[in-house]
Parts: sequence; C-alpha cells; structure tokens
Amino acid sequence: MNPTSATATNADSVVQAGFLRRWAALFLDQLILGVAFYAVFFVVILVTGLFNELVTAQSGKADDISPAIVVVYLGMFALYYVMAGAYFGMMESSRHQATVGKMALGIKVVDAQGRRLTLAHAVGRWFAAALSYLTLYIGFLLAAFSHDKRALHDMVAGTQVVDAWAYTEHPERQSRKPGGCVIAFFVALVLMVGVFVLGILAAIAVPAYQDYRTRAQSAALWQPLDEVRDAVNTYQQNNGACPTNTSEGFGTPESYAMPGVNRIVIGEFETGYCGISVWMPPVGGTIERQFLVEFDTSEHIWYCTNKAKLKKLPDWCH
Repeated sequence: MNPTSATATNADSVVQAGFLRRWAALFLDQLILGVAFYAVFFVVILVTGLFNELVTAQSGKADDISPAIVVVYLGMFALYYVMAGAYFGMMESSRHQATVGKMALGIKVVDAQGRRLTLAHAVGRWFAAALSYLTLYIGFLLAAFSHDKRALHDMVAGTQVVDAWAYTEHPERQSRKPGGCVIAFFVALVLMVGVFVLGILAAIAVPAYQDYRTRAQSAALWQPLDEVRDAVNTYQQNNGACPTNTSEGFGTPESYAMPGVNRIVIGEFETGYCGISVWMPPVGGTIERQFLVEFDTSEHIWYCTNKAKLKKLPDWCH
C-alpha cells in the first residue's frame, strides 16, 4: 500500500516528524535546489556571454553590454526563489506529499486533518516559510519545542509534517526513530564538503591557469618583440636614424604575423622616437588592438603605450 494514501487515523496515533528528521530533509532539499540552480545559472551565463560577444562583435565596441544581458542577470536573482517555490509547491501537493528530502527521511506534509495539500495550499505554505527566515530561523526551531512539532509556517498555513505512514491504512508502520536521518545527514555532509573542497580548488586553480595562459601568451609575444627591439636599437646606433619596415634587415609588417599578432609596423612616430607598433586581433569586437613601443635614444629607455590592455608587461617597459 502506498504510504501516501490518506485514510482516517486517530490523531493521537499520528507520529509527528521531529526536528532532526525535518532538518535533515531540508538539508537534502537545499542541496538539490542548489545544484539545480547553479547548473541552470552556469548555462545561462554561458549563453548570455556568447550573446554579448556577438553584440560587441557587431558594434565593434568591446565595452558594449546589451540591455538584454542586464535583464538576464537581474532575473537570475529571482530564479532561485521561483525554482524553490515550484519545487516545494509541486512536490508537497503531489501524490507523494513530500519533497525528495522528505521522502528520503520517510515524512510527508498534510493539512490539519491529514489530507493531501492542494497546489495553492503547498505554495502558500512555502511563502509562509519566509516568516521563519525573517525570525532568524526561530520559526523553524519551534518544531523542536512545540508539542505537535510544528514550525511557525506550519501554524500559519495550517499544516503538519508527519511520518509517511500516518493517515494511511497502515499507521502501525509509523516510526518514531530517526531512521535514515543519520545516514542522510552524513551523505549530505560528505557531498557538501566535497562541493566546498572543489569550490576552493577551482578558486585556486582557475586563476592560476588563467595567469599561466597570460604569461605563456605574453612570453610568445615578448621573445620575437625583443628581437625586433634589438634590431631597431642596432640600426639606430649605426645609421643615426629610425628604421622602417623597408629598411635593410627588416620585413614587411605582415611578415611578423604570428599567433596573437597580425602585424608589426616599424618606423619613427610623432614623438620623434623610433618605435614598434604591434597590432593584435580584436577581442569581443572588430577593432584591432595596438601595443606601442617607443625608444628614447638619449635615455636608452623603451616606453610602452598599452592600448591593448595587456597584462604581465616585460620589465623593460616604462
């Protein structure tokens, strides 16, 4: 017999779900909701990020942010509560009369007469739970001290949390012992610790990997640029003038192309300094990025104009 089938039961024989069972069930439900929310969250962030890339590519401005993206990000704040309300409302009004966490702990939600909740009643109960949060969780703690083990939102909504076999044809199968509470708690605890550890590792590993990639990309640029700098310095000392791409020993701008660099222009700039202009592919748009290097022959100093907003500049940059 399905334990959720409601029949008349003596109220005195009903086993109310204790605080420990209810807390463990809520713990599991919050874990489930958290995983589901962040799964949706990361997908939405990925999709909106790609959409924003398309928008900036069309506008040619890397700093452009579509208004739709702002709306999506603001909507994410409400997403969790929509998911939670739907989860608790639909599950507790279903034939199981319980969320996944409650089913795992062998308990269910019924009205004051032991009947199955309607969807509106279940959603109203979830809204009433806000009172328990607003009272700094004291509303939840009432379940540990009240004689009928009801929390504040149960009192407001006119509901009760009972053993899964209460109000069925087999009330004798009810149990006052926590049963799977301890196991469920440790499983949830292990999962939470695992998620916490993975989060810490990700927080360390992701920036470290990004820093590694930045250094690797920078190193790939600085090495050939050092060769061009040396050639410019040597040419200027030998000829007393700035070289250009057509000067002996130098190539065309496109001949310096490599991954991350479209071309390198060599010549004398408006400042009167010999210089190297590195043009790089655009990021999030259609406009090339420029990294400018100028050589002050009197001070033997290289000045860098970082229009490309590169990170990890070499030590010789001033």
